[in-house]
Amino acid sequence: MTTITTTRNRVITEEPEADDVFVCVSFLAPGDTPGTLVPRDLRYQPISEYQAAVDWAVSIADQMAHRIYVVPLSYSDVRNTERFAPICDAVASMDDQERGAMRRDVVTTAAEVMRDCDDPEIRADMFDVLRQLKVINHES
Repeated sequence: MTTITTTRNRVITEEPEADDVFVCVSFLAPGDTPGTLVPRDLRYQPISEYQAAVDWAVSIADQMAHRIYVVPLSYSDVRNTERFAPICDAVASMDDQERGAMRRDVVTTAAEVMRDCDDPEIRADMFDVLRQLKVINHES
């Protein structure tokens, strides 16, 4: 764990690991009940934005009353939170036709990204998605 001390506050973070895919910035803020604090999470960013998230947290820290946390997250970290439960529930409640339409959208989008994206890592990720969906049959 790394603590970055600013003039009047701190940013707490950890270096990303190889399996991390998102970064989340969190802080405590006043709750609805006077005198209470509740954690607030900003939107998840791709792990490629980790350093930008740390830089932003350091730049804003002195204006905040409490520490800021910059947390790298892996897929398993995300699955263990309730943040995506509504999406998982929505997918689970889809009928076959709706799931088929969603799968077609994912396949189309992944193929377009493979075709149009200049970043080889992103293209490789989309290749893996298409292979997992059995659109591409390729043995490694």
